[in-house]
Amino acid sequence: MTTLSQALSPLHRGYLRRLDEMAGRIGDGAVLREPTTRDESRNLVLHPSGFVLRFDVADSRTGETFEVHGARPDEPAGAEVRVGAISFALEPGNWEELTLRCVFDGAPAEEDAKALAELLHGWAVLAAHGGFAPTQEAGRGPWTGRLHSAAVRLEGEEMVADLDLGTCPPAAFDALGEALSAFASERPALSRVVIGAAQREDS
Repeated sequence: MTTLSQALSPLHRGYLRRLDEMAGRIGDGAVLREPTTRDESRNLVLHPSGFVLRFDVADSRTGETFEVHGARPDEPAGAEVRVGAISFALEPGNWEELTLRCVFDGAPAEEDAKALAELLHGWAVLAAHGGFAPTQEAGRGPWTGRLHSAAVRLEGEEMVADLDLGTCPPAAFDALGEALSAFASERPALSRVVIGAAQREDS
């Protein structure tokens, strides 16, 4: 049986390949991997979403920062995965700008919408702190395994999360899938989840 992490692994691998290519252009002696930055008061600079601003790579010689973006969406290894009673539809997309849409049957109750937004944001905060990152012993490699940013909003009958997953591993989605399945067992208005491109083709 395909899990969410297995199905989404090609997107993660595609992003890491782009990161490695960019790091290779800068060179091992100068590349900074997923660096943060601080303001004049030595406070960490924040992304507009409220997460710590973390660049993909930077050049230590010049201070120049770089963000990688796929030229075309990567294909997942499957089109649908079920976790409990929830169906996850998987569309092509890029790991560094992925959209997750939780679809309700009709306009959600205010308390359901608030609870789901808290769940998604809490998962993203944990991922941003490396909560799903493999240990060095497990072969984490040179990257941090952290999510870079997430912005959650309600759009009509959908709770939408715009994700820059950074180097957070696909295993994070297995945990999220179980959490959303449990959420739906108590709040059945949540009908399905769509993970894929940053924008719909018809938008």
